[in-house]
Amino acid sequence: MSSSADDRALFRNFNYRSDTEYVVKVAKILLTPVGIWPLDRDESVLDKVKYVLQTSFMFSLMCFLLVPHIIYTFFDAEDLTRYMKVIAAQVFSLLGIVKFWTMIINRDDIKCCLQQIEMQYRDVKSEEDYLVMMRNAKIGRQFTIMYLGLLYGGALPYHIIMPLVADKIVKEDNTTHLPLPYLSDYVFFVVENSPFYEILFVMQILFSTIILSTNCGVYSLIATCVMHACCLFEIARAHMETLLVDRTRDLHERFGHVIVEHIQALRYVEMIEKSLNFVFLSEMVGCTIIICFLEYGVLKEWEDNQILGTIIYFILVTSILVNVFTLSSIGDRLKEESIKIGETSYFIDWYTLPTKNVGNLIMVMVRSSRPSALTAGKMFDISLQSFCDVCKTSAAYLNFIRMIAS
Repeated sequence: MSSSADDRALFRNFNYRSDTEYVVKVAKILLTPVGIWPLDRDESVLDKVKYVLQTSFMFSLMCFLLVPHIIYTFFDAEDLTRYMKVIAAQVFSLLGIVKFWTMIINRDDIKCCLQQIEMQYRDVKSEEDYLVMMRNAKIGRQFTIMYLGLLYGGALPYHIIMPLVADKIVKEDNTTHLPLPYLSDYVFFVVENSPFYEILFVMQILFSTIILSTNCGVYSLIATCVMHACCLFEIARAHMETLLVDRTRDLHERFGHVIVEHIQALRYVEMIEKSLNFVFLSEMVGCTIIICFLEYGVLKEWEDNQILGTIIYFILVTSILVNVFTLSSIGDRLKEESIKIGETSYFIDWYTLPTKNVGNLIMVMVRSSRPSALTAGKMFDISLQSFCDVCKTSAAYLNFIRMIAS
């Protein structure tokens, strides 16, 4: 692979399929079993029927877990403290369902985003551009793996260990049994009798894992697409910086390539925004609620001298905070990268450009002054300022909850 100007046009990435597979691998592994991985869906009648049956079945499992849990907390919860400690799990499950349906409703747009990644790895022009793309892909994957480790490390012990160490439930015949991972009221049948109770215990853990995988898979998809958008802006900026270095090649043609790359990056961000802005809104609002209730769980477990429970709740709080911070930081990075190309276009020797290119350069500057950004339902930008707002709002809600519970 050569980085010279002459060899730039001869560069070919023959491993683009394996590169694309590397980029999307984590999201694919998590979303394929749930049935919402968009690239696996063909247009045959049999495949469509299979898709509908699989997604309907998965949604039914999610509802089987969530609906009785909600019924219990609203009608059977014995005290406010218990309700406060379980509502975070309900909101998290609801976020999983929101993401599940977003992937179904916007599957064509999301599929187009993923196909664009493969096309851009296939059509990459130089080794330098390829290295930029792979570096951003690795960053997105590192964010995902860190989030998966924290979330699975907190959520699975919450569903498995917490019921085992919790106070046993005493039935009317003085027999006892462990509480379910999701305290639930199944209106039409009784669940306390063995072996149905043990089967339901295991089923709730499996169903909660499905919701957890949906949340993590969509998050991985977001990190992958947004970091790829960042690399598109970074590549366009790098080409802008070297625009006037090589005077032997046609300047007008090279400038046209930079404009096309900038437009390509802008349109890719618009595709992500159109497909996932409701997910961003639900994530920011939902995580604010989850954080404040998990913080309340930490305080209650600490007051009750439950060290293990305190540790598990603390890990969960940390994982959700890392989730919001990561989403906010990649949104902030995307905004910065979209601004930097405008700054670069100003700092090059623009005064030496031919008159016919000055107008295009001005258009790049003007467009970059209105940076591309991810928004939460078109209401506010996803940025580090959003993370600060989530932290402040969750702290305010926590104080309100403690006042109610005291």
